[in-house]
Amino acid sequence: MPSSSLLGFAGVALVVVLAPGPDTFLALRYALNRPRNGIAAALGMMVSIMGWAALAGLGVAALLQTYPAIHQVIAIVGGAYLLYLGLGSLIKAKFLAGATAATARTTTRSATVPGTEYTILQSIRAGIISSALNPKLGLLFLALMPPFIPAGSNMLGSAMALGAIFAAMGFAYLAVLTAIAARAMAWFKSPTVGIWLERVSSAALAIMGVVVLIGAFL
Repeated sequence: MPSSSLLGFAGVALVVVLAPGPDTFLALRYALNRPRNGIAAALGMMVSIMGWAALAGLGVAALLQTYPAIHQVIAIVGGAYLLYLGLGSLIKAKFLAGATAATARTTTRSATVPGTEYTILQSIRAGIISSALNPKLGLLFLALMPPFIPAGSNMLGSAMALGAIFAAMGFAYLAVLTAIAARAMAWFKSPTVGIWLERVSSAALAIMGVVVLIGAFL
């Protein structure tokens, strides 16, 4: 592929990566538990991103243009999933806020949010599902990626190369975000602060879920 195509797509990818979105807040939410969980969620997201790139290389964009209802279904399911994640965490944070002072004191030594223990597998799975059902990523890869693929080139190979660029940039950004979240939690070492950060990230996920659902019906 010519360098102009690679650099052009990298510029578009950089704007998308740095724009706050569901993946950003999902990684932050899991990073508040443990840094490795945030990294695991980010890896799961990259799996789905490469899946979107493969679909673009296989020409699925034409299928979605023929059957736009497919994209609408993806948006509805994705919005509902984000809403589920956000509301579920908000409810959990509400119960955590009512914990006794004695319980809170025993958790001040930890830099994680008390009561929100996730496994690596759960984190990876959440990242995969979130990105797989993110209609904005679908739009990026299925609509914006094809123009950057030179005519006559191997569509699948070129799409996977561009997807790898996006995945590398996205993972690097989320890894930095996870490190910052871990430092912040280690600095505060307060379950109260952890609960409020959980509330903020969860509310952001829920709001984005509502926005995606509204957009799906407009």
